[in-house]
Amino acid sequence: MIPAVALAVSGCAAIPARTPYTAADLSSAAPLGGPQQVRFWSEGDDAAYDRWSASLLDQRRKAGLAMPRTLLALSGGADKGAFSAGLLDGWSRRGDRPSFDMVTGVSTGALIAPFAFLGSQEDAALTAIYTGIGARDVYRQRVLRGLFGGSSLLDSRPLAKLIARHADAALVERVAAEHRKGRRLLVMTTNLDAQRGVIWDMGAIAAGTSPDRVALFQRVLLASASIPGVFPPVLIDAGANGRHFAEMHVDGGAVAGFFVLPSRLLAQAPRDETGRGAIYLFYNGRYSPAFKVVKPETFGILSRGLATALRYLDRGGVEEVRRFTRDHASAFRLCSIERDTLRDDAPLFDTAYMRELYALGTSEAAAKPSCLTR
Repeated sequence: MIPAVALAVSGCAAIPARTPYTAADLSSAAPLGGPQQVRFWSEGDDAAYDRWSASLLDQRRKAGLAMPRTLLALSGGADKGAFSAGLLDGWSRRGDRPSFDMVTGVSTGALIAPFAFLGSQEDAALTAIYTGIGARDVYRQRVLRGLFGGSSLLDSRPLAKLIARHADAALVERVAAEHRKGRRLLVMTTNLDAQRGVIWDMGAIAAGTSPDRVALFQRVLLASASIPGVFPPVLIDAGANGRHFAEMHVDGGAVAGFFVLPSRLLAQAPRDETGRGAIYLFYNGRYSPAFKVVKPETFGILSRGLATALRYLDRGGVEEVRRFTRDHASAFRLCSIERDTLRDDAPLFDTAYMRELYALGTSEAAAKPSCLTR
């Protein structure tokens, strides 16, 4: 078996020539290192989703558990994930942080998700990751190679090593143990070949029997955080009809900034002892519009325009969840970064900036904001 670290890092090296495959191949493909039911399309895959949800509900019923009712969704946001890490730590210190039935993550939210899923005992690891690293722990610049035929502007091998160090075999086994109890950890990537979002059941990967399950777990996390064009895409080996090929996966944020489960499953969730289920969304960015005088420069205008478009897509998703929870007498709580910091213009993955966001998260949790209460 190839060591997990080598497998994870290999996704960041030069992209090899790819084996052609078809949409028909993909429809029946299973990732090598994971069972068939380890994933489903984020949209338009009702049959696979129904099989997955039926299996989950059957497992919970046999264990005498209710339908899933408490969900934490973690958004993308790159280094702003430090805000969510701080919120989780502060919530733990308050002493009323729940054990979530499900945790979902996209991009930096995907990197946080396994630690949030495992509970307060992992807060120290999250603190170390989001307050103790800098840019060189995440990427190396290779702008010229990216501009002249390469697959990205940055080299994400440092990030792959960071993931391998923290999402190691011991953590994967702990995720597997919680999966067997009927809890679920879900992460989204984007299959760039298919132009569709893919939801991965990380607990199913962890609880599988493949000797490569740890490497697959790490590669999915890396893929979910790989911004297309900025970080290299991650090739995930798959097989169908006796053929092997590599799927190209990138940041789940190319499809959506966050996700919750389809309403068919959530609608079945019973009310808890307070009379309400709950969906918590930690949005690693500013949810409300922020005024700023934009300089008349090409890249500044492009950046501002893209940020505006993505924010309004996310706002649409938030309002959809808000309507659902209102119609089903459930609680919806949104935590986002609404205060300016001293370092909002800091370079990507600036350590001081992440520490400031982390401190903001812990202070907001200590103040018992409405986003953490029902």
